Amino acid sequence: MFVKEIKTIACLGIGTMGHGIAFLAAKSGNAVRLFGRSQDSIRRGLDSIDRAITLYEDNALMPKGQGDKLKANITGFTSIEEAVSGVDLVMESVAENMRVKHGVYQVAEEHCPDYAILATNTSSLTLSEIAKVLKKPERFCAAHFSFPPYLMPTVEVCPCPATLHSVVDTCAAWVESLGNVPIVMNKEVPGFLFNRLQAACVREAVYIVEQGWASPETVDKAIAYSLGRRYSVTGPLVSADMGGLDVFDAILDELGDKLYCGKSPRLLKDCVKQGNLGMKSGQGIYQWPPEAIQEQRGRRERALIAFLRQDQEEKAREKKAK
Repeated sequence: MFVKEIKTIACLGIGTMGHGIAFLAAKSGNAVRLFGRSQDSIRRGLDSIDRAITLYEDNALMPKGQGDKLKANITGFTSIEEAVSGVDLVMESVAENMRVKHGVYQVAEEHCPDYAILATNTSSLTLSEIAKVLKKPERFCAAHFSFPPYLMPTVEVCPCPATLHSVVDTCAAWVESLGNVPIVMNKEVPGFLFNRLQAACVREAVYIVEQGWASPETVDKAIAYSLGRRYSVTGPLVSADMGGLDVFDAILDELGDKLYCGKSPRLLKDCVKQGNLGMKSGQGIYQWPPEAIQEQRGRRERALIAFLRQDQEEKAREKKAK
């Protein structure tokens, strides 16, 4: 029987990611037990939390004067054994080193409650490998925050083969309680979703520059002013449905082996064969009743118009500065 509601967490590791997760948890009212190897590392972590508080207050993301109340929810520890005592969730963000993580989990599992969930913030290590040292891998999952956690809302919640569904559900509910967006995966894969998609984009962008087809500045501009804007609202699969799956199928087949991904994938071809072409047929990767089409088109139009207004304001400021 594992915890169904997370109220107290242990943040193990307070470097690049850990302090940001601690900030979000404390801000949402969780009692946070912050582990650092020394009092100096805890102090540095609290200093980083102070900077996050200032950033939020200066940008009206939280009321001014709430910093002391938030930090009152945080207690520092230099002992893992003490940090994990009585917690509902152990949130690990230590170095991306399997040996280090194994050592931390062996101690944490021994001293945390039997009902506590164990979560890792790893971005590259295999969950099954991390879980090999656990006595109860069924209570282990990933909660992979994006950097910086308090500005990037997505958190990839991913099970390993032994993970219970209830553990994933509880962890996702906790992520949502922080004000973040849980991205719940069906099963583990190296790199999860964010890094796989990011890697594919960076790999192709670098290849384009290597081939001399465009400058780095041009490639970045192409993403920032086109795909970046579109995907900020619809993502690649909704965008494909909006553009027509038959169109994307033809494009990928035409480019074929000229791209890393090769010809059009099976899922796309199956949709086209069945006549499920996206919005124009009412069914594609998603189902598209008329009201959903109208809503999605409206959302994208509003977002793209906001970007255009932002462009105009930026140009006006540049002109005024000259």
